[in-house]
Amino acid sequence: MRIIVFGATRGTGRHFVRLALAEGHDVVAVARKPEAVTERHPNLSVRQGDVLAPETLDVKGADAVVFLAGPSEAGPTRLYSQGGRNVMDAMTGQQDGHAARRLVVVTNALGDHPSAAPLQRLLTRLARATALRHVHRDARLLEREILGRDLDWTVIQPPRLTDKPATGVYRTALNDCVRGGLTISREDLAHYVLTAVAAPETIRATVGIAH
Repeated sequence: MRIIVFGATRGTGRHFVRLALAEGHDVVAVARKPEAVTERHPNLSVRQGDVLAPETLDVKGADAVVFLAGPSEAGPTRLYSQGGRNVMDAMTGQQDGHAARRLVVVTNALGDHPSAAPLQRLLTRLARATALRHVHRDARLLEREILGRDLDWTVIQPPRLTDKPATGVYRTALNDCVRGGLTISREDLAHYVLTAVAAPETIRATVGIAH
């Protein structure tokens, strides 16, 4: 499978690129600064591109597009909403007969979920009212935009990310959060994102994930 990855230079993205290559996929890593992609592999190509600059985006020939870009600070951001919209526009605007339809996006678990435990609800309300309010709002804008797109999309909503080593053990919930799940390691998240790319049951669904 040929996978184009946005957000390949940090955290989850680095792990995803490594895991996808290890499974034999052809990976195109798109980055504002291509030199920031440090992985080396014969099946990896690196392309300059910025999700906030639509003229730099080219997703032709992709079997799947993975959007792992996310803000590194808690202030006002358009990275989810505008960046995600630009990537989807690139996917639907192709004219070469091989339009990419499969899209996997990672946002966050700051939305409302029916199965959230009381502690989860409290922490989510606090985060949405304080430091992460901009990130929350921008992610929800992207998710609403995705709903109106004719794409085979999946939205993955993790809670707080950690840099702990992968455990290989995590829980997922289709169209809901993982009850009581407060954290997930970036490496475990990357593993699930790669799994979801080829999982038809996740198409046009949101997925909660947590340890």
